[in-house]
Amino acid sequence: MPAKENLPDYYDLLGLYNDADSDAVKRAYRSLAKAFHPDTSTHPNAVERFRKINEAYEILSDEERRKDYDSRIFSASSCKSEELSKNPDFFSKNSDGEPDEFSMMADYEFYSGETEHFLINGKKTELENIRHIIIGETEYIIIKDEMINIGGIHRFTHEGYEKYLIEGEEKRVFNAEHYYQNGSEFVIIENKPYRIKSF
Repeated sequence: MPAKENLPDYYDLLGLYNDADSDAVKRAYRSLAKAFHPDTSTHPNAVERFRKINEAYEILSDEERRKDYDSRIFSASSCKSEELSKNPDFFSKNSDGEPDEFSMMADYEFYSGETEHFLINGKKTELENIRHIIIGETEYIIIKDEMINIGGIHRFTHEGYEKYLIEGEEKRVFNAEHYYQNGSEFVIIENKPYRIKSF
């Protein structure tokens, strides 16, 4: 039996469904290439994102290469579904069971699991277990299908290994992404931020 391929999901990378036509592929590519172009983007991983966006476009815009890619990725789709089912909260689903528009845009997302206070439209608001998404250098909360900007963040990668006690379990991470927001430092472990320090 051949070894399982570890294929990138080019559709997910461009924010597309797998039945997207060539015009949709082109539009998605142009939009993302503009957003992540290394000469203009402030995203900390712009160079790598731009490279992956170009790679996805090269495959999905070429009919023969796309057919070959589709045959390989869909034969591995059951493996991917199994992996996602181990982390069901990574994507929020819409009524069709697909990741919603916010998840498609997010670098990562999470539910806070605690009571938080925000100033929304000039009014102090208390919310519990609210959904957060992070796109580039900005963090948002989602309320009634509205995306509300709650401020900028500073992202960086810590080089080397780190150990943390997360929910009673020791986690060892390598080259983990961190960010600062509102006087706290967070580390990203398995696509979810955890607060590790408050200032």
